[in-house]
Amino acid sequence: MLLVGMLGYGQYFLTAYTLQQLANDAARAAIVGQTRTERETLARTSVTQGLTKAAVAKPGEVSSAVEESDNRVTVTLSVDTRALSLLRSGLVPMPDPVIERRAVAQVALIP
Repeated sequence: MLLVGMLGYGQYFLTAYTLQQLANDAARAAIVGQTRTERETLARTSVTQGLTKAAVAKPGEVSSAVEESDNRVTVTLSVDTRALSLLRSGLVPMPDPVIERRAVAQVALIP
């Protein structure tokens, strides 16, 4: 049980860390867009490309939201870890099954 717990928590923390990094990268990618639509497209593309490289979850398992207000872009990513293999064992109590991470970036307004 101890080994299963270590593996399960390791996968959980790796997933949480990876989601935070993907949200950070997407927010940074979005700020170079000239319009709101372009910023949203850049952020979503960054998330999709990052998920294909990260291998912690498939792009369809991660929900993403891109919002813009007050010259700030907010990227929110969430995944339900019950879909991940090691976390379904039920042998060890795990934290909240939904991991949600967000990143905010300031949009530079060009006059």
